[in-house]
Amino acid sequence: MQDKQPIGYFSEKLNGAQLNYSTYDKELLALVRALQVWQHYLLPNEFVIHTDHESLKWLKGQGKLSKRHARWVEFIETFPYMIQYKIGNDNVVADALSRRYTLITTLNAKVLGFEHIKELYDDDTDFSHIYKNCGHTAFEKFYLVDGLLFRLNRLCIPKCSMRELLIHEAHSGGLMGHFGVAKTLDILQEHFHWPHMKKDVEKVCSKCITCKQAKSKVMLHGLYTPLPIPTSPWVDLSMDFILGLPRTKKGRDSIFVVVDRFSKMSHFIPCHKTDDATHVADLFFKEVVRLHGIPKTIVSDRDVKFLSHFWKVLWGKLGTKLLYSTTCHPQTDG
Repeated sequence: MQDKQPIGYFSEKLNGAQLNYSTYDKELLALVRALQVWQHYLLPNEFVIHTDHESLKWLKGQGKLSKRHARWVEFIETFPYMIQYKIGNDNVVADALSRRYTLITTLNAKVLGFEHIKELYDDDTDFSHIYKNCGHTAFEKFYLVDGLLFRLNRLCIPKCSMRELLIHEAHSGGLMGHFGVAKTLDILQEHFHWPHMKKDVEKVCSKCITCKQAKSKVMLHGLYTPLPIPTSPWVDLSMDFILGLPRTKKGRDSIFVVVDRFSKMSHFIPCHKTDDATHVADLFFKEVVRLHGIPKTIVSDRDVKFLSHFWKVLWGKLGTKLLYSTTCHPQTDG
């Protein structure tokens, strides 16, 4: 640059081992290559190197250098230079050039018929008048690069099937994760531009079958499964606990309630809140099984005692089926 105006451009594709370089090495390599290309302009006079990689500011102060760094620094020190750090937001020109080239190269390689969109600008309802005004110079925020229309470093896509293709790619293609409208729109707006993009993204996302299956906003709980209707007394029982009662002289503070679902006859058995499944089973056999025999089904909530391995194995051995009530629906327990 001279008088803040660019007078030359240089770009080069990384290859071989260069692709595996660290970010610092890539930035330093870019500086070395630029000096090699333009050294016949730069050598006589002192010049300023502007970079958005802050680590390069300390290039002259490095104590230990690898062989590669030493070779590069030895070459750089032959020039009368100064390095000035420029934050990324202020270095949009260089970023735009590199990213725009990468975008066009990628689309040419991956999108069949990408070159065809150049022919669509002339008759496109969204961009035809802008395209004609950008023949030789930039028009407002639009400009041409190799026949392609850009707006602020974003490629303008005429009205064609490629818009839907790009939306699908940003929504569900490659490493995309069927993002929502907002995130899909952000991904597209980073590289592309066309009017009413949000409306097009909403239309595609609303028709995505995968999203409808995995992101249903309606919680489908299904129908409640009715309990079997008892046909005789003390065959089908339900049980639960009444907790938080005043402690008796014997230290009992809860009631173990067992209800016959056929006759609604109940047993109220005093117990302790801390009783485990073993004590509960002992009380049940003493107060219920002793009088009425082994039941066929027992309905209970999902208390830790009723979900324990001991409780399930015990009634499995005796041939009794355990039925569990719906969460937060205590009326099922009798």
